Amino acid sequence: MGMDNPVPMKVKFWGVRGSIATPVKGHTFRDKLKRILTYATPSDVIDEPSVDRFIDSLPFSLSHTYGGNTTCLEIRTKNNDLVIVDAGTGLRELGVKLLDEGYLEGRGSATFLFTHTHWDHIQGLPFFIPFFIEGNEFHIHAISDEIEQRLRYQHNERHFPVAFDGMDATKKFYQHKEGETWPLYGLNISTKGMKHPGGSYSYRLEEDGRVLIFGSDAEFRSDDMDDVESYIEYFKGADVLIFDTQYTFEEQLQKIDWGHSSASIATDIAMRAGVKKLILFHHDPSYSDEKLDEVFLRALRYREMMDVDNTSELEIKIAYEGLELEV
Repeated sequence: MGMDNPVPMKVKFWGVRGSIATPVKGHTFRDKLKRILTYATPSDVIDEPSVDRFIDSLPFSLSHTYGGNTTCLEIRTKNNDLVIVDAGTGLRELGVKLLDEGYLEGRGSATFLFTHTHWDHIQGLPFFIPFFIEGNEFHIHAISDEIEQRLRYQHNERHFPVAFDGMDATKKFYQHKEGETWPLYGLNISTKGMKHPGGSYSYRLEEDGRVLIFGSDAEFRSDDMDDVESYIEYFKGADVLIFDTQYTFEEQLQKIDWGHSSASIATDIAMRAGVKKLILFHHDPSYSDEKLDEVFLRALRYREMMDVDNTSELEIKIAYEGLELEV
């Protein structure tokens, strides 16, 4: 008997920064607090409900933080199977959460998809507690060659005190070729290479006709837009496209071949491909929460400007740690 209301694929963001982790500093917190107090009136602090209403009225950059951990996503299939995309510093906190799901007793099983092995995408792995617990099983997939050797090298004694084999969970490796398609947990997974120094690969996950694409660490420029048809076809009709928007448009022009894109380019591509929801991702480590507010608002304005016929259904969101989406 079919389910009347099938559970959709879900994604949660545990790390959204690019290049290097960026913890919030004391002076940043103080500056936020000063700005918050300048907005407050006596009626905003009468009681707890009024305080909550006041906080909810603040810009995101004051009431929250986008987060400072590097790339890590948790994807859950309709059957709650776990797929982890990349192992940036956000992986540590995900690992702590998983201890309540049988991983502390060695009864956990999950799959990793690695886009590439730059530091900001693997540095959380040595601090992923479920990897240390015997009985847990992890299936590690990548297109980048020699994925096992790359991850082992991070545990060389010069780099980390615990050898890779000192992490007692079972680890199985799967090496794929670009363009290869394979099944996983009822998902259909396909891949495409991205323009990025050293190489990076995107993943397209499809379940029951719903499509999630993770396409970070990808450089698209305005002068590439006439030559992206193969990518447009790959992104076509995605329900959720998580895309590299590390730089503003102006800064991207100064950082040619650095391997990252801007929100305006991502919006152009998403609109051309008929994407339903675009997630701005892989935020530059130098960008403050206030600047990321601005990046998001500029992206929304750009989308309105480009949709002259008011025919696009594209929704734009910006990634932050803790953001959860249904696909």
